[in-house]
Order: sequence, then structure tokens, then C-alpha cells
Amino acid sequence: MKNLIIYGDIHGCYNEFLSLREKINPNENDIEVCVGDIITKGKESIKVLRYLQKHNIKSVLGNHEDKILRYLQHSLSLKKNPIILDDDEQNIIQTLNAKDIEYLKNMPLFMKFNAITVLHGGILNHFNLENISKREKQQILRMRYLDEKGNFLAYGKEDENSTFWADIYDGNQGFVVYGHQWFNEVKESKFALAIDTGCVYSNKLSAVVFENTENEKYKIYN
Repeated sequence: MKNLIIYGDIHGCYNEFLSLREKINPNENDIEVCVGDIITKGKESIKVLRYLQKHNIKSVLGNHEDKILRYLQHSLSLKKNPIILDDDEQNIIQTLNAKDIEYLKNMPLFMKFNAITVLHGGILNHFNLENISKREKQQILRMRYLDEKGNFLAYGKEDENSTFWADIYDGNQGFVVYGHQWFNEVKESKFALAIDTGCVYSNKLSAVVFENTENEKYKIYN
């Protein structure tokens, strides 16, 4: 039987990723996916990117890949590029080859495996993943906290009255496994699971394994 293996935000932490994958020891038929943000911040983004390609490990789009892709798209224009990159992002841009770019371009916003939905940031209860607007896509990539009316809050705008999206998500788009917001430990909600545990911030890399995608029973690895 195929396992579904989902890795948290890798952020260029190549050695930690290899160690975690070795601990899980995937079978040849297992499905391996990432929650996005496989690149930037860590030291070995390109090595991670090419390892995933070599081993047929897919990833949904993260906000950091989205930024790189938007920069590349704008660079085709004669106008000044509105996307500002830091030194790390500039180095990644300069190192990407055609296959790397194709892999990034093919990252979907979400993946569904029966009852399990994989995406990067989060989702609001009224969203329909099969019919997403451009604005909603950007919110899914960056979702963290909501205001008192349940509306998306930009990063840094949250306060003591804000609610984390997963705490009120009703499960209508499946059991969501996501990253983006890092926690010291995997965060379990009724209909969602946060698996970014801040590896690039000197914490740890985590993954979740589902033996059966028809239900939400899983095992955590880190």
C-alpha cells in the first residue's frame, strides 16, 4: 500500500532533509510531496531543488517560490522589475537552469489525495480550491491570522484579537496539511495539521506520513 509522505518547509536545509527522509525510509511506490518553501533562507536551496527533481518528489507552491517566479516573469519586460530580491534570492535566480525553472512553474497551488489536501499557507471556509481568484491565491500562499470578522490579515497585522485560520477551519476542502507559519512542534487542529517546525531557524524539520488517505490517521517524523 502506498504511503503519502508530506514534508514541511525545507528552505534549503539539504542535510536535514536527507536525514529526515532516511529516517522515514520511503518505499519505491510511496508518494512524497512538500508543502512549499523548499528554497530560500537556507544555504543549499539549489541542491534541495535538484534532489527533489531527481527523486520525483513534488511540491505545492510556497510564497518564496511564487516570489521567484514573479521576478522571472517581470524580468521578461523592459520595465524595472518591481520584485526586490535579497542576496540569497539573487544567487538562486542566477543558478537556476531551465529544468529548475520548469519544476518551479509546475508547482500547483494545492494537491488533493482523497481526504487529504496539501497547500502552503491556509484557507478560508468560503474558499473553493477548484475556483480560486488571483487575490485568493495570494492569500492561500500567505495565510496566517484572521481579524475578528474572519478576514485575511497581512503578516504583522495580527494582534491579541486575531484568530489563527486553522483554529476555525471547518474541513470543507479536506483535511489540510500546510506549512508557512512555523511552530516549535507540529500543530494539530481538528481539520488541519501544521508541519513547518522552523528547521531553517535552528529548530527541526518535520514530516507526516499517512498510510491511508481516506482518513486523517497519521504519524509524525522529525
